[in-house]
Amino acid sequence: MPGTPEGFWQQRITIGSFSVPRFMAAPLDGVTDSPLRQLIREFSPDVLLFSEMRHVACVINERTGYSLKFKKIEHPLCFQVSANIERFIDDAVEKIAECGFDMLNLNLGCPARAVVKSGSGSALMANLPQLKMVVTKLRRATEGVMPFTVKIRAGFKERNAVEVAQILEDHGAEMIAVHPRTAPEGFTSRLDFDLVKQIKERTSVPLIFSGNVNSFDRAKKTYERTGVDGFMIGRALWGCPWKIHEIEEAAAGRTFTISTLKTLWYARRHLEINLDHYGPKHGLNMFKKQLPQYIRGVEGAAEMRRDLLRLQSPEEMQDAFRGLYRRLEKAQELIVGDEHVVQQPPASQATHASM
Repeated sequence: MPGTPEGFWQQRITIGSFSVPRFMAAPLDGVTDSPLRQLIREFSPDVLLFSEMRHVACVINERTGYSLKFKKIEHPLCFQVSANIERFIDDAVEKIAECGFDMLNLNLGCPARAVVKSGSGSALMANLPQLKMVVTKLRRATEGVMPFTVKIRAGFKERNAVEVAQILEDHGAEMIAVHPRTAPEGFTSRLDFDLVKQIKERTSVPLIFSGNVNSFDRAKKTYERTGVDGFMIGRALWGCPWKIHEIEEAAAGRTFTISTLKTLWYARRHLEINLDHYGPKHGLNMFKKQLPQYIRGVEGAAEMRRDLLRLQSPEEMQDAFRGLYRRLEKAQELIVGDEHVVQQPPASQATHASM
């Protein structure tokens, strides 16, 4: 592939009527919920965000409302569904649109056993007649309502992503994201860059790369090997809501760093947003999923993680973070720089300077 065109990283891509940056937050079940998306917004004001995946039947029968609940600052926001039959699709799309989501995404990549057992997720890539039926129904339901996009894998067990991508484009998909591993390969095997390059050469809709992009250097090398239009950042956002901003800053020739103290401040803020979104009990439990990632760089993280995960109430967790913050604050000489701040935390070491 040729080198990166001048200005490429600052250019935007078009999905339906939306113009969005090249980096976006991938859908991750149990991770990219509304609280995390709100924190991402404090660093990245206009990147495309995705909900967690929900089957179309679950959308209709949603009882808690958590997956359909979001704040205005989360726009533009794409709702991800899975489906294996036509039933429920019309009602699910209508409900998603009424809730104010901007786009719809069909998941053809999930390798989870329960999902593929139902014929949804990545399993649908192995059943092309059923896939065409589901995609046709979704395209008709979203026509004139919201852009229709799809996320795929290299294939279910056999690599057929090129054929599937062409089917999707022919059936009205306005963006395709690809994770270039098969379902059995999970999330850790070799990424098939050649397959992605083939998809790019044979389709014309925006193609988004998903898989282990956690730095600008990786994104740049991926573009040079595949020519993709954009990049989904997924697991790198876990306990790190500033990751997309960090990558975009690097693309612009700048460096973004964040101190341990400020990281802990955002962890506390994440807890507070969780409690507001889910309520005390569920909010604390959901926060515990994010907690280990926030403190992984703190000295004594293993022992600290063990102690914090044992806490049973929001008040105990908040007190523990206050105490931890005070101890670290006293132990460090604070250096206050020209940093990225949305809601000013206590003085920290974060710096934001040119390379």
